[in-house]
Amino acid sequence: MKVVVCGSGVIGAASAYYLRKAGHDVVVLDRRSGPGLETSFANAGQVSWGYASPWAAPGIPLKAVKWALTKNSPLVIRPKLDVRQWTWLAAMLRNCTSARYEINKERMLRLAVLSSECIKELRRETGIHYDEGTKGTLQLFRTPKQLDAAGRDCAVLKRWDIPHRLLTAKECIEVEPALGRVAEKIVGGLHLPGDETGDCYKFTGALARQ
Repeated sequence: MKVVVCGSGVIGAASAYYLRKAGHDVVVLDRRSGPGLETSFANAGQVSWGYASPWAAPGIPLKAVKWALTKNSPLVIRPKLDVRQWTWLAAMLRNCTSARYEINKERMLRLAVLSSECIKELRRETGIHYDEGTKGTLQLFRTPKQLDAAGRDCAVLKRWDIPHRLLTAKECIEVEPALGRVAEKIVGGLHLPGDETGDCYKFTGALARQ
């Protein structure tokens, strides 16, 4: 089968790799001169399957209203007279409940666990390097409310046997001593030792060259 992949970011490059591996004739199209030169160029560098969470979550509708009043909002919605947009918004609001959040988070974790297995296998197959780090990630919380919410998430992590530790502020500093300088701003954290880090741009380029 001949397949055209539109976009040579991390998703496009990975899709092309697995399609070609499956025996397909693949062509990748991109408006830039090389792979990973847009969103994948400035990716945050986290490979955080342990912290996979849906955008639709309790509290997001109120946050969205506040974000709309800020200059650099992480969520931008431009209302249109489009039935599909309003249908999508209604579906998202229905999923912003605690019960739906837990269901959707578990679904995402199942996919994330598969993803973690795939990237490890891919490294073995290709030998690519992208400043990968396998020391885990540490998410910090500034308020007791955030820490309590993380505690509820841990129940789902436990069901899927994803290594995790809910830490006190003191324990966070033991994991990352540099936090000692801002200890008063931390109430706790979530340590995910199985998570990874890496340079998304380097990963995308290395994979595109395979």
